[in-house]
Amino acid sequence: MALQSSGPTLGSFRTPTRGSLLLLLLSLRWALPSTAKTAGTGQGVTTSWLQRTSWAQQPEPAVVLPRALQGTEKKACPSGKEVHTVDEGLVFYEDWELEACVSGALLAEQMNLVNALPFTNEQLAILKHKLDQLYPQGYPESLIQNLSYFFLEVTPEDIHKWNVTSLETVKSLLKVSKGRKMDPQVAALIARYVMGGGQLDKVTLDMLASFHPTYLCSLSPEHLGFVQEDVLRGVRPQDLDACHPLQMDVLYHKAHIAFRNMSGSMYFARIKPFLGGASTEDLQALIPQNVSMDMATFKRLRKEALLPLTIAEVQKLLGPNLEGLKAEEGNSPVRDWIFRQQQNDLDSLGLGLHGGIPNGYMVLDLSFREALSGVSHLVGPGSAFIMVPALLLALNLN
Repeated sequence: MALQSSGPTLGSFRTPTRGSLLLLLLSLRWALPSTAKTAGTGQGVTTSWLQRTSWAQQPEPAVVLPRALQGTEKKACPSGKEVHTVDEGLVFYEDWELEACVSGALLAEQMNLVNALPFTNEQLAILKHKLDQLYPQGYPESLIQNLSYFFLEVTPEDIHKWNVTSLETVKSLLKVSKGRKMDPQVAALIARYVMGGGQLDKVTLDMLASFHPTYLCSLSPEHLGFVQEDVLRGVRPQDLDACHPLQMDVLYHKAHIAFRNMSGSMYFARIKPFLGGASTEDLQALIPQNVSMDMATFKRLRKEALLPLTIAEVQKLLGPNLEGLKAEEGNSPVRDWIFRQQQNDLDSLGLGLHGGIPNGYMVLDLSFREALSGVSHLVGPGSAFIMVPALLLALNLN
C-alpha cells in the first residue's frame, strides 16, 4: 500500500496523537522547536527543519552512499512501503528502505516537502544520492530554483555541473547559506552564474559581503568596482590566484584607497594580497617603508612590473627574504628578472644566481633579430643579449 500523508501533519502537536509523535521524536534525540504555518497552504512547517541550524555545523555530507549502505546488496522495497508522496512517515524509514523505496524523480518534484521534514544527516545524504543518480550531469534549473535549504547538502563539485541563469535563484541560495560554512559553494554558484552570462546587481553584491571573498575572481572588473571596502580586509592571497590582470588592477586600486590611512608594516600586511596588480612605481614606493616581502608574494608580482626593478631595489624589497631568489631562479618571474641583470651584479649578492648577462655582453631589443638573424639571442621575450665583438662583425658585414 502506498504511503500517503492522510494523517495529521507535523506542523502542530496539540492532540494526543501529535504529542505521542513528539515524545517519539524526542526519544530519538530530535528537538522540535516552535512551528510556523506555510503561507497560503495552511500546512504546518517546522521552522527548525527549514533552517537546519544544528545540521549546518556538521561536516559536509559525503558524496558517496552512506556507510550503512556500503557493501550491501541492493534490496527491494518492502511491500506496503512504496512511496508516492513525501511526508513525515519517511523520517522513520531505515536507511536501506529510503534507498529502496524513494525515487529521485519524486524528491525533485516535492523538494519543498523534503525541506519541511526533520531528516538526519545520514538520511539527507541518501536522498541526495538519489537525486545525483537521477541527474548525473547536474541538476536542472527547475530543481535548483526549488532547492532552498537542501542547497546546504551539495558540494562545489555538484554546483560546477549546474546551469544557473536566474538571479533570483542565486539570491535565494545565498539567503539560505548565510551564517553557515558555505563559502566554497557560494564561490562556485557565483562562478556558474557569471560564466552563463548572468549579471549581478548591488543587492547581490551586498549579500556576498557576508561570505569569505573566495568569489572575487568570478566577478567582472565592473562588478569589482562595487565591492565593499570591508570585503577587502578578509582577502587572502590564495583567494586571488584565479584573477586575471584587469581584475587585479581594480582590486589593487580599491585596496590602495581602502588602506591609504595606514603605513609601514600595517599597510603592507593589508595590501600584500593585492600586489599582483601593482605597477613598478607602486613597488618602488614600498621600498622606503622597509617592508620585507616574502617570496610567495614576490612570485605573484606582475612580471612587467618586476622586470624594471634594479638589483638594489629587489634587495631592499625582499630584505632578509632575498636568499629565496636562489630557489626560484629557474621559475618565472624570478627567472625573467635574472635574465635582465648583469651577472657580475648578481654575483655580488652572494646567492650563486646564474643566468644573468655575462661581462662583455649587451642587451638588445628583439626588433634587431631580423637584421642580425645570423646571431643567436640568449634571452626570452622583450630583449636579447649578444657579444659585442660579434655585433660589430655583423654590422661590418652588412
